[in-house]
Amino acid sequence: MNCLEFRRHLGSEPGSQRKEFVAHREACPGCSAAQLRADAFESRLLHALQVAAPANLADRILLAQTTQLRRGDLSRRRRFAAFTLAAAASILIAVVAVNRSVQPVPPLSAMVIEHLQEHVVHADDLVDSLPPERVMEAFAERGVKLGSVPAGVDYVHKCPAGPYRTVHMVMPEAEGPVTVVYVVDAPPAPGSSFRSGRNFGREVRMEQGSLVMIGPSDRHFDAIALSWRDALGNAVAEHDSRETHDAFAGALPHLQTVIRPDGAAGSIACTTCR
Repeated sequence: MNCLEFRRHLGSEPGSQRKEFVAHREACPGCSAAQLRADAFESRLLHALQVAAPANLADRILLAQTTQLRRGDLSRRRRFAAFTLAAAASILIAVVAVNRSVQPVPPLSAMVIEHLQEHVVHADDLVDSLPPERVMEAFAERGVKLGSVPAGVDYVHKCPAGPYRTVHMVMPEAEGPVTVVYVVDAPPAPGSSFRSGRNFGREVRMEQGSLVMIGPSDRHFDAIALSWRDALGNAVAEHDSRETHDAFAGALPHLQTVIRPDGAAGSIACTTCR
């Protein structure tokens, strides 16, 4: 399956588990990002359906049906009673299914996801194991001096995510590429795991910032976070975080609508990265 076939199939069946569909998504970062956008849209639809059930819904249904049954003959009441109980049970099951808890995406990670929808990394952008100097240089230009660089970074770029400066990286894993974004001087927040469509995500607090990881599996998140924690343990931040913190406060209302599909069939080049 090529990229065009993948995008057509994604538009008609975003939750497909066809082997060739899944294999192409895991091998192609650009199509993986397209899946991320589609999944974000599906997630918004799911949230829109999360309407709280009225109080005493089951009791009210049973009461109404019981009143109707008393007006009929005995045989009809018996048949209708069975139907009523089954209908009430089905409604309760549907309400519970629609209102089951969905772990929300943290605001900082939501900004990163919004940026990834615009900044699509293609397969030809990846370089097998970049030299550590390239990665150190990107961090240095963000004001952070690394003591070491974890192995297996195939892509690095300096990008913005909302009001924050970030270092955007891709690290290949067996289940598919993992996007790793270091956000410089993110506001203090507890780390958390989340789901964005069919992708796994995790936000981890680091030295002078936060690490956001997004990929088709969370199997390697612990190892990735540990390797970057070691690399950043002796890092030195050289910039003032006050302006960044103030910018975050101004951008907070925007976070409620950060995930939106762009509807385009192809990739959109990132015009804000620098």
